[in-house]
Amino acid sequence: MTLKVLKCHGSGNDFILIDEMAGNYSFTEEERKNIAAALCDREKAVGADGILFVLASRCCDGRMRIFNADGSEPEMCGNGLRCVGRYVLEKLNRNVVTIETMKAQYEVKKAEELYEGVNTIEIIIESLTFGVSDLPLNYPEDRLFFGKLEELSPVLDFSAVSVTNPHLVAVVEEINEEQLVSVGTKANSTTSLLPKGVNVNFVKVIDEQNLYVKTYERGVGLTKACGTGMTASTVVACMAGKCPLGREINIFNDGGMIRCIVNRKEDGKYYVQFIGNATYVFKAEIDMKDIKESLDASIDYKPFEAETRQYENMFGYTREVIENLTK
Repeated sequence: MTLKVLKCHGSGNDFILIDEMAGNYSFTEEERKNIAAALCDREKAVGADGILFVLASRCCDGRMRIFNADGSEPEMCGNGLRCVGRYVLEKLNRNVVTIETMKAQYEVKKAEELYEGVNTIEIIIESLTFGVSDLPLNYPEDRLFFGKLEELSPVLDFSAVSVTNPHLVAVVEEINEEQLVSVGTKANSTTSLLPKGVNVNFVKVIDEQNLYVKTYERGVGLTKACGTGMTASTVVACMAGKCPLGREINIFNDGGMIRCIVNRKEDGKYYVQFIGNATYVFKAEIDMKDIKESLDASIDYKPFEAETRQYENMFGYTREVIENLTK
């Protein structure tokens, strides 16, 4: 099987996009899992955090399915949705589209550039819920806000947020990567507490307009960025009174940065304007019979050099900003 693929990323959270709207593909569910496991292998193949399958939709302009590197299928991926959104926007030559995901539909549109030459996409995220049953999390109360989960940590305070996929958020003074891995590993192996696993986010509040977020992602492990994790973390920071509602907040991560604006409706429900890059790295044709060889001797390998260069410039800029903010 020969696949036409597009390598792309949002904040360094990288994906392989496969267009089923145009390609003559008829994948079985098992094939999707196998393709994800094979192509996401960073030692033997292209390497990525996940596979984005773009399909036709009966109710929206396109549909996204994402499979993690371990073959599991999460409900939603914010960084991946920006990449799919850009792809469908350009494919249909539109300024606004709607994309269907496993459990929700999202409006996606072009946005003002975060940095010169960096393609930027905005998503309206309304699929925020706070019931522990939405994760699910076995907890004695209906909601968890800034509370303890002794099975995971005796010292951290967690908040539970669903962005259709499950998140635990802890506001910390400093992000300890070893501690995050430990908590993330426990959270995804303690099925008595979290039957379906969870994404764990540590958020450091730099000031009311700037956050730093690091995520242990279910099915992936530590990742450079998790879009829904940054969304959940920003909402929690606002609920804690650390950041204001209705104003732009910069969220820095190991892969760059995004912006969020957290809004609250009259009925008390939150929604988030989620703004970040959607950068293309290369496109290629890959023969699944010999992944590595076909990538090296690709039929149609075309790097997006200008996009990559501009994002590298933006990344350097974010590191300078962080250094200045944390002096």
